[in-house]
Amino acid sequence: MEAKFRDFPNLGIVELKLNESIISYLWDLIEEAKSNSISVNKNLAGNITSSLKMNDKDNQIFPICSQLIKSYLKKYGNPFHFLKSGDFKNTFFLDSLWVNFQFENEFNPIHTHSGAFSFVIWMKIPTDNNEQSELPIAKKSGNNLKISNFSFAYTNVIGQIREQIYPMNKSIEGTLVMFPSRLVHQVYPFYNNCNERVSISGNLSFSQE
Repeated sequence: MEAKFRDFPNLGIVELKLNESIISYLWDLIEEAKSNSISVNKNLAGNITSSLKMNDKDNQIFPICSQLIKSYLKKYGNPFHFLKSGDFKNTFFLDSLWVNFQFENEFNPIHTHSGAFSFVIWMKIPTDNNEQSELPIAKKSGNNLKISNFSFAYTNVIGQIREQIYPMNKSIEGTLVMFPSRLVHQVYPFYNNCNERVSISGNLSFSQE
């Protein structure tokens, strides 16, 4: 007799370190968003100071995301199991884009997004997760790994909730992470720092035409 092991399938995420040219372009878009000042807070789950609508005026963000989607589908297959295979078209568009300004004590509760794929780009992180974990509020805890950080949440095959933590510090700046929009995620608050945390978020939908 021979024992055999079978791995249960699960979906992953994909990340990309953006180059300086794209980062500079994104900062320009952020400044335009500030000038236009179109708030989207009421459409979002975040308990944060401000989220403003952005416009990818030169269409530089979507081509990057489109290539990442192709790589994702090649790696993991079609994550949209509610669709019949004949209904799925590999045609996507960027249907929403916004910038977030988060300050100390603010947080983004556990939530999902609309669309097919979503992404986050961390632009400015004023804190260091190691320093945050040493603050009294965290150091006295039995779990000081979450304070100030970004987290994906999922259930394993026996129903236990697990988290994939993205530590927030300067090294994460300029990183784009893309994931299926229904993947649950959240942002824990940071403390003892009066500077703003800046991130960009977006949703991509697919066409069935």
